[in-house]
Amino acid sequence: MKKAILLVALLIFALPTRVLALPGSNQIEFNNCSLALPGTNLTASARCGSLEVAENPAEPGGRRIRLNIAMAPATGKSTEPDPVFFFAGGPGQAATETWVMIRSTLSKIRKTRDIVMIDQRGTGGSNKLACESEVEEDLNQEVDLDLIRSETEKCLAGLDGDPRFYTTSIAMGDYNLVRQAMGYERINIMGVSYGTRAAQVYLRMFPETVRSVTLDSVVPMQLALGQEHALMLDRSVTSVFEDCAQDETCSSRFPHQFEELNKLFLQLKNEPRQITIIDPVSGEPRDMRVTADTLGVAIRFLSYASETQALVPLLVHEALTTGDLSRLASQALLIMTGLNEMLSKGMELSVMCSEDYPYMDLSADYGDTLMGNLMLEIVAVQCGLWPRGEVPEGFHQPVLSDVPVLLMSGERDPVTPPQYAAQAAASFANSLNLVARGQTHSVMKNICLRDITTAFIEKGSIESLDTSCVGKILPAPFFTSLLGPNP
Repeated sequence: MKKAILLVALLIFALPTRVLALPGSNQIEFNNCSLALPGTNLTASARCGSLEVAENPAEPGGRRIRLNIAMAPATGKSTEPDPVFFFAGGPGQAATETWVMIRSTLSKIRKTRDIVMIDQRGTGGSNKLACESEVEEDLNQEVDLDLIRSETEKCLAGLDGDPRFYTTSIAMGDYNLVRQAMGYERINIMGVSYGTRAAQVYLRMFPETVRSVTLDSVVPMQLALGQEHALMLDRSVTSVFEDCAQDETCSSRFPHQFEELNKLFLQLKNEPRQITIIDPVSGEPRDMRVTADTLGVAIRFLSYASETQALVPLLVHEALTTGDLSRLASQALLIMTGLNEMLSKGMELSVMCSEDYPYMDLSADYGDTLMGNLMLEIVAVQCGLWPRGEVPEGFHQPVLSDVPVLLMSGERDPVTPPQYAAQAAASFANSLNLVARGQTHSVMKNICLRDITTAFIEKGSIESLDTSCVGKILPAPFFTSLLGPNP
């Protein structure tokens, strides 16, 4: 018996192990690690390493910061020499913290290519510019501009870093240093949401290193991020209600969606309500003051996924007809809490206040929208206090390139709608732009678009890609009761 056990043990140790297929010139030491998704117990294994860079690139002998790098090695028998570098959204999201969410989407790509995730400086494990706050997360907390001012001052005073050096252009210089240190000659770059801006900046700065570009939920370079959030949310909600009107079951159940939303909005504008909900995270009772601004923020967070958009007609109808706002508030609070836990507020402000705020039209009046002028008012307060980094001349000019580019958008995206992708695509001579019907933000996870992305990266070309499945993509069915969609 002991001999048999010994034989099994010898066989196990004799099995070939997966060798990290990095180029011989790699200078970064990688070790096994576990990557976690903030706010959850979900984890995924990877290989992690780090690289020190100058906080201020103009002073290489000055303060150094550590970049956190993770790699998911290719799972197949052979590995292509050009990995995928993933650029996270936000701004403020850490790439390594997204791996739990994106690994299934990239599983087919990973069969032949390594996936490299760098926490952009100021996020995750790369000298995170975190803003500690004792103020409880609330849907309408941001409406208090005096509170926002004091919280921003407190955040700024507590930062471990100079926020002027956490802009996109400086960060993309970091990414190229990582590429060089890992020994890769060319890479495939992939960005989602704000990550599409980062990817375009990288492409402009280091075009000779890029084999292909994948942009999901596109931010065009011309856009001052945040300027049009109110308009785009209204556009998204209108699209949801129009789809409901075209759906026989949804339209018969909720025939007056626009009127109901407008009526609820006016009621809360004239008379805010105090409610008690069960916190969806802690399970404890929680008091909330619900205003028209609260409603706008709630609808915004519910609009980030097709599945939660499918709840909007029901939740609005229930809130108006029964007077019970708790379910609408609870659903939005759950989503908001998850999103906020993923973002580095300090890094977000370092990017927006340097790259977007100076180009915003703060005199624009969005008072007749769901969000109103809330976004512009908040940005004006925060960026009025925040130090600004230098932005290269021509930063907001479109990126000109003939590198193969795949662009994807969701028809109902409340932040980066399809027209943004079309605007970006106009300067790419070798691009393919796809729109997914009834989908929202971050669409690459859709099976059809996942497979197209996989084929695109395998080929390194937009030629002969089979995109026939795009026309078959459907939105999530509308909830007509708390039991779900009609079967």
